[in-house]
Amino acid sequence: MKTGAILCAFAIALLAAGANAGEERWLHVFVEERGEAGETVRINLPFELVESVLETIRTDEMSGGKIRIEDQEIETEEIRKILRAVREAREGEYISVEGIDEDVRVTKKGDFLLVRAREEVEGSTIPETVDIRLHLSVLDALASGEGEELDVLAAIRALGTSGEGEIVVVNEEDSTVRIWIDADPSGGVR
Repeated sequence: MKTGAILCAFAIALLAAGANAGEERWLHVFVEERGEAGETVRINLPFELVESVLETIRTDEMSGGKIRIEDQEIETEEIRKILRAVREAREGEYISVEGIDEDVRVTKKGDFLLVRAREEVEGSTIPETVDIRLHLSVLDALASGEGEELDVLAAIRALGTSGEGEIVVVNEEDSTVRIWIDADPSGGVR
C-alpha cells in the first residue's frame, strides 16, 4: 500500500492545490517515512500558485486544467452520471465491506463524501488506514468539463472554497501521509 498511498497523496495534492487567488489558504502535504532510511517531506503551497501552474500544463492528456479521459474501461460520461447520482442521493452509508483483514466504508454525510479503508497487514503492528473527506462541490466541478474532459482546475477551485481541514490521511506502519487545507503557510508542522 506504500507506493499506492504516496501516489494517491500526490494525485490528491495536485487536485487540492488550487483555489481563488484572493483566498489565503494553503495546501499542505506531509509525508513521514519511518525506519532507518526514513525521510520527512513537507509541501506547503499557496493555492494560487498551483492553480497558475495547472493552467499552463500542456500534454496529450491535459490542457488548460482539463484532463482528457480516453481508452479507459469507464467513459467520462459514465463518470459524470455516477458523480451526479452521488450528489443527488440521500445521506447514508453506501458501501460497507467488512472482512477478516480489511474494512471499507463509503458514506455521504451532509455535503461530504467520506471514504475510510482499513487493512490488517501480516507482520505489522498497526493496521493500514486511508481516510478521505471530500466536499461534493469538488465532484460537481470535476464533472463540469465537456466531452471526454474532466475539469480538474474547476475541481481545484471548488476544493479551495470548500473549507479548511484534512482531506486525506494515510497511516501505515512505516509511513504517514496527511493532506489538508488551512490559512497557516507552515501548516502548523515544524
